[in-house]
Amino acid sequence: MAEITAAIDETGANKLLDTVIALIPPQSASGSDNLGPFLASYSVTASLVNGDVDLIPPDIIRLEELRLNWSLSLSIGIDLSDILPDFCLPQVCVNIPCVGRVCTPRICIDWPTITVPVSFSDFVKADADFRLQTSLVSGNWEARAIIVGVPNLQFGLTTAALLAAIGLALTPILLAIPFIGPFLAIAANTILAAIGIAGLTGLLGPILTPFISGMQIPIYDQPRVFPVLPAQGAVDPQVDILIDAIAASVANSDGEDELVLTADISA
Repeated sequence: MAEITAAIDETGANKLLDTVIALIPPQSASGSDNLGPFLASYSVTASLVNGDVDLIPPDIIRLEELRLNWSLSLSIGIDLSDILPDFCLPQVCVNIPCVGRVCTPRICIDWPTITVPVSFSDFVKADADFRLQTSLVSGNWEARAIIVGVPNLQFGLTTAALLAAIGLALTPILLAIPFIGPFLAIAANTILAAIGIAGLTGLLGPILTPFISGMQIPIYDQPRVFPVLPAQGAVDPQVDILIDAIAASVANSDGEDELVLTADISA
């Protein structure tokens, strides 16, 4: 039988996880992907906010509506060759006496790639199950809740406004291009409308999922050798105990699910 047992109910577990998740620092990532025909380079920063705790015996902590607040800086690259047809000036040849046939060079327009910066912030929610795990690491006993599987992200309604933000950033830049600007703006916004919400979540999902899918929540961290009484003098030394083992579980007691931590100790 364990010498030490500590238990908290779901209300206490909610407060505990509020505290430990708030202590997890913001995380960052960067990379590039495609948004339809557009190249999107990104940097993103995200932080977590605890959801509602549901304790499920024997060892699962379920967080409902775990929230990830994110801020995204996008650099959208538009290759105008994807919108405009290739254009070449016709070659003109003339016959010049005593010289022969002379032709002008064939000149083709190489349409450039335009880069447009876009910044946007929103949140995403997920229901996630965490399994309790204990281990002895470098002389410390640790209990952690480690996520089980990859949760399904539930994007906020305002995330759809990211498409509009991209369109608003693109339009004035494209309109400024002489002669063909209005055509380019209409074409780009038509492409964005065709990409739609499915295409947008197809971009955001792989960017944001890793922030949650590899998540670990620290529950307990204690040195294996634990002082219980300080030294009172040369003849009264410090009293230590040795934590031989710890275990973390979810148990039902009198109809109430509790997060339980037990420890075996020796002098």
